[in-house]
Amino acid sequence: MAATLLTLKFFRKGNDLVAAGFLVFAIGEAVMLSGTAAGLVGSVPAFAAGTALWATSLLLISIPSEFSLLVRLVGIASSILFAFTATRIFWGEQLLPTSSPLPFFAYPFLVITFIGWIWTLLKEA
Repeated sequence: MAATLLTLKFFRKGNDLVAAGFLVFAIGEAVMLSGTAAGLVGSVPAFAAGTALWATSLLLISIPSEFSLLVRLVGIASSILFAFTATRIFWGEQLLPTSSPLPFFAYPFLVITFIGWIWTLLKEA
């Protein structure tokens, strides 16, 4: 829901690229949630598709200068890690959402990106 609301916020603000990024992020979340009923192993295809969408969305959000440089760099790093994870799964490697080192070490970068987004939005208010 938050990603959808942020889509509207940035679309109304005139920043279409960031708005599109948040929309793609929301779609990625929905795709990932669709796999949860299949269990951990059965959710891998949905997880791969979701992480590919996350990687795309994080780039769309991080390329424009809407957020601080540090937040954008962490978002790009997160995007690269999730893109690498999705690529490995699409190539046939059996990676679970809890596998280490990837995607396990991509999540902290995503959380730091979230904190940066929240900090920026709170600073606006």
